[in-house]
Amino acid sequence: MPSRADSPKFHHALLEIQARAEAVDQAGKWPTANLRALHDAGALAWSVPKKFGGLGMAPQTLHRYYERLAAACLTTALIVTQRDGAIEFLAAADDNPHAQKLLAAVALNQRMVSVGISQVTTSGRYGATAVVARSAKGGFLIDGTIPWATSAHGATELVAAADAGEGKKLVFILPCKAQGVRIGAAHQMAVLNASDTAAVELKGVFIEAANVLSGPSADALKIRARRRRFTLNTCVLPLGVARGALELAQTLIPNHSPVCRAAIKKLQAEHRDLAASVYRLGMGSGLIATDPLAAGLRASANHLSMRCALAALELAKGRGLQANHPAQRRVRESMFFFVWSSGNAVIEQTLAGLSAEPPLC
Repeated sequence: MPSRADSPKFHHALLEIQARAEAVDQAGKWPTANLRALHDAGALAWSVPKKFGGLGMAPQTLHRYYERLAAACLTTALIVTQRDGAIEFLAAADDNPHAQKLLAAVALNQRMVSVGISQVTTSGRYGATAVVARSAKGGFLIDGTIPWATSAHGATELVAAADAGEGKKLVFILPCKAQGVRIGAAHQMAVLNASDTAAVELKGVFIEAANVLSGPSADALKIRARRRRFTLNTCVLPLGVARGALELAQTLIPNHSPVCRAAIKKLQAEHRDLAASVYRLGMGSGLIATDPLAAGLRASANHLSMRCALAALELAKGRGLQANHPAQRRVRESMFFFVWSSGNAVIEQTLAGLSAEPPLC
């Protein structure tokens, strides 16, 4: 049986993952040891429905543990949440035998899944060849480039999406070793290089009808809503980085002035208040990413993660500029949220916040 997330095994896994965080960041290699530790703790079964051998954890509890994982190591948290995003799609296609079989294998950690849908959501084309699907006998032929796929070389399958013409989309299981699939070198980024995020080129890849999860239809991506019961997913990881940065700041604060200590306490209170709002409003509220309230909470979480990371850097002083210092990692981790799944509504609120008058003079 998978263990509960609050078990001593999970706590021990978190300590291991946090202890390796700087080494993972610097090496830029997919953190196999971290994923093994999570599997041994039962954490990789959290999001898989019980009928497929998983734990079927309640959504709010699941996201609170994502936050704890991001507080230890954002790279590992991103890998797990992208994996669990794919699981949401697979579990939503509850009438698809291929999805059911894959879920059972994922629950046993025999298969590794991730998602590749940004090309039809927030990323658009951005110079890459659009991913398109054409009808073929027994299925579809897929061409184009998935620009961002986390765990690209470590995954055995991706849940991917394509434009099917006339405003329709197709969501499907993409076997990573299928003929016509070429996975490029991992992107070299300022942070999260160990997430193994790469572009995936598709040339005449045949997807049999049995591997189609949804579509072709205008609302094919909405299949995920059948399983998604927490609507503010992208707020949770920045809250985790803010939490980790504040924990670091707390270890650095004793030798600083009362003014500095008061500032950290204020950031801690802001984190508690924002987290309370996210977990309260994220449950069954029907919020969507373009909703002003949802966009505002996401922008606030992003901004808070940056400010908490900079606070830890300020307290670390010159040591924080060393590449292997946790304050340096936290600052770079906070940068990620300003480019991750940021639709126009989030960008607008982020820029409005950044252009506000500073509160100092």
